[in-house]
Amino acid sequence: MSQIKVKICGITDVLTATEAEKCGADAIGLVFCKKSNRCISIETAKKIIFSLKPFTTIVALFSNDKKDYVDNILYNLQINLIQFHGNELDEDCVKYGIPYIKGVSLKNNGCVNLDSKYPNAKGFIIDSHNDDGIGGTGKKFDWSKKEFDTEKPIIIAGGLNCDNVEDAIKLFLPYGVDVSSGVESSNGIKDVTLIKKFLSRAKK
Repeated sequence: MSQIKVKICGITDVLTATEAEKCGADAIGLVFCKKSNRCISIETAKKIIFSLKPFTTIVALFSNDKKDYVDNILYNLQINLIQFHGNELDEDCVKYGIPYIKGVSLKNNGCVNLDSKYPNAKGFIIDSHNDDGIGGTGKKFDWSKKEFDTEKPIIIAGGLNCDNVEDAIKLFLPYGVDVSSGVESSNGIKDVTLIKKFLSRAKK
């Protein structure tokens, strides 16, 4: 099995981004959903992106956002991958000409026929959404449901932390894992020590 890919999502400052990168993060997630307390401005995002090395993937997260808002973010920033976390259809996700991954929730039966529903997705993030469709809830989905209807890469999210990430990797054998609230000292505030520990255990 190749080494697991790790995305640290909801990063809001340069120091956290560069420390995560130094410790082995493959992707940095920047949240642009206005209803999220991890939402950042274009100017903050620029500073974070410019601080990172070329091979670190920059992921922009949206959830049911209007096209003109998404267009403005993508016009102003160098984004490698879009993560759609709402009720977007495949036809909505491909409008922007940038590769995308789709967040899906078992709660809403969102893991049925994924490849036919999102034929152009590069992969799927299995998460525990809240009622607004945003991840970062700190809650696990039902880990007894280990089969997902897709041949594409699966990224496990939802309630991951330093104590359970190794179990999740052994159980699901995913392409990657995605963490946000599980490496925070308080709501929306990342803890570099927890990020280092999470990456160490996920990459072990």
